[in-house]
Amino acid sequence: MIVEESFGNFVNVYVDGYVFTADREKRHWEFGDGNNSSERVQAESSRRAMTSDEFRTHYRNICNAVAGWDSQHWKYRYNVVAMEGSSTQMLQDVFDHVEEMIAKSGAEQDRSKCETVLKTYASRPMIRSNGIRIMKYIVDTEDVNRRRIVYQMDELTPFEIESLVPSEVLQHSVNRKK
Repeated sequence: MIVEESFGNFVNVYVDGYVFTADREKRHWEFGDGNNSSERVQAESSRRAMTSDEFRTHYRNICNAVAGWDSQHWKYRYNVVAMEGSSTQMLQDVFDHVEEMIAKSGAEQDRSKCETVLKTYASRPMIRSNGIRIMKYIVDTEDVNRRRIVYQMDELTPFEIESLVPSEVLQHSVNRKK
């Protein structure tokens, strides 16, 4: 799971226990805690069994996709999800139909259009009772079954933030909305 936080001209991406930050104009990703030394990159990449270049490329591509920028292996899209854990065949049929209509309309990368499609093809009581909503995902372009959900920081409760982002990472983020 990934958490995206936007504020002003900056975007923070919390992923795999790291925070990365970038200026929207420069589009250059750095560790969001301010420690961007080559020693840090080397240490983190060796922990992940990657070279420094593989580590940078891997996380740059993920962060670019989350921010909606060009990415080598990932792209973002919006999908329908139910926040309640249960699923019925009728609910799955609604999901499939809404997903099909989103794809036909070419709205995969426009949240408001996806929400309009959802409201058009699912009743309000069904949406409310099942917690159905539109969520952002990043999808691997080489394996479309490999995808990661992206939560928006401003939509999360303090408990959800605490569950998704390690507190030490959150506390050391330099470009953070207060």
